Amino acid sequence: MLSSLLYPASIAVFGASRTPGKVGYEVVANLKDAGFEGAIVPVNPTADEILGLPCFPNLKAYGKPVDLGVIAVPTKMVRSAVDDAIHGGAKAIVVITAGFKEVDEEGAEMEHEIERLCTSRGVKLVGPNCLGVINTDHAMNASFASHMPRAGNISVISQSGALLTAILDLAAARDLGLGKLVSMGNKAQLDETDFLTALASDEQTKVIVGYLESIASGDEFIRAAQQATTHKPVIV
Repeated sequence: MLSSLLYPASIAVFGASRTPGKVGYEVVANLKDAGFEGAIVPVNPTADEILGLPCFPNLKAYGKPVDLGVIAVPTKMVRSAVDDAIHGGAKAIVVITAGFKEVDEEGAEMEHEIERLCTSRGVKLVGPNCLGVINTDHAMNASFASHMPRAGNISVISQSGALLTAILDLAAARDLGLGKLVSMGNKAQLDETDFLTALASDEQTKVIVGYLESIASGDEFIRAAQQATTHKPVIV
């Protein structure tokens, strides 16, 4: 189970903003509005507080370890933010920022660099270029989605942030409960097989739903799906 990602006790938001509408503002606001009970640590060198929370220029200034880092800084600053998150004790990192392998070769190299850094330090990486992660079982909305779904037992993994947003809108319109929602983005490290395996052993999740535009390893994915379906339905 990816506990540091799905059940963190503390979350640092890199690129936290005081401006409504910016991704860094929406992530902090969503964490607060969802009722996340752990520490929310906005990181921004130009702000003292954001949404009533003390803001820090970096995690060294915060002085305490965090479990999860959510990164929403400009593309060129992501590498530095990832390094800060790792040195701040983060065991999982979600990179929301876009502009990597989906754009050009330079972006692909930057993406590979942050993947190498995370993997070498044993840190789980989601993204980049993703919507974020939601866990209704943990009152956690670490995303810039427009709303938090009510708690339920259907968990969703999606390679498309736009489709995940549409699922959230549909769930709200139909009062449908959801469990864990993961936007995988570019899948630099963690991919569909990792999340399928994690959700298969997750007690809250009774049904796994996935939207994929590619599969990193067909053989591994089929094995994970066969194992998962011995416990619960899988719909991809």
